[in-house]
Amino acid sequence: MYILSIIYIRNCVYILLATITHYMDEHDLIVKEIFAFYGRAMYLAQCLEKGIMNVLLINQFEKGITKTRYEELLQEKSGLTLGQLKREVENLGIFTEAELEEINMFHKQRDFLAHSYWWERTVEFYDPKLQPKLLKELDEFKVKFEELDIVITSKTSDFIIKSGINMDEIMSEMLNEGETVPFDKFIKLSKNESLINIFGYNETESSQIPIFELEDNTFWTVSDIGLSQYKLDVDEKKKFILEKINGIFPINQFNPRPKVIGPWNYELDLKKKGLKMKVPKADASSPMKWNIK
Repeated sequence: MYILSIIYIRNCVYILLATITHYMDEHDLIVKEIFAFYGRAMYLAQCLEKGIMNVLLINQFEKGITKTRYEELLQEKSGLTLGQLKREVENLGIFTEAELEEINMFHKQRDFLAHSYWWERTVEFYDPKLQPKLLKELDEFKVKFEELDIVITSKTSDFIIKSGINMDEIMSEMLNEGETVPFDKFIKLSKNESLINIFGYNETESSQIPIFELEDNTFWTVSDIGLSQYKLDVDEKKKFILEKINGIFPINQFNPRPKVIGPWNYELDLKKKGLKMKVPKADASSPMKWNIK
């Protein structure tokens, strides 16, 4: 009987949720406020989740990665669950035990809000006398999330300041777009791609990079762990021929992500005729060094 009563009440709640925007009197305004408080808590939870992701990205950036590799990583990490992000950030060793415990608690609270909140707060939501309890609880979530945001933001602030990144300028550029620009999509390479050309490219006045051209008309270049998709426009005037590799294409098998000894210290094995590209360990001022053997 108790279970049937709960199901009945919850069905009434679902009806209320469906009709609340159509029939709003003075008493029902508190319901609208509950929705607003809940939305604010979930907004902050998503900000925190992406803040944890950003800690992972910046940790990689400090080791020296290319712009395209950063954007590729952004796509990779954006596809991870909060649990996966949390496990990766624990391995960084930059959070104290107390801070990690706060992140673990946030994970539980976020899952509760996202998956169970309305189910476990049915009576409180349905009973006008209990509805203020929800406002208080949701406001407490908001305060806790804001406190954790300060902790997580502190892990990236030094890098932002040291790198001279102007966050206000970046925000202004985003707003000027008139809409949120979607993330670039990056292709995953297999070992059986068809490589039709490699050429040198004067990316800047002081930087010459190799670019791999595949049969599907995509371009790739070396990064800290192997090949990453090169998403910028290729200017034909900046290309130059690599004499050592004339006449050997196509190459139908190569390893785009070799076993890496350390960032910027590996060989790309292109199989045909034993051709290899060596990427030796480089210093921070010159993150990309390479030669073809």
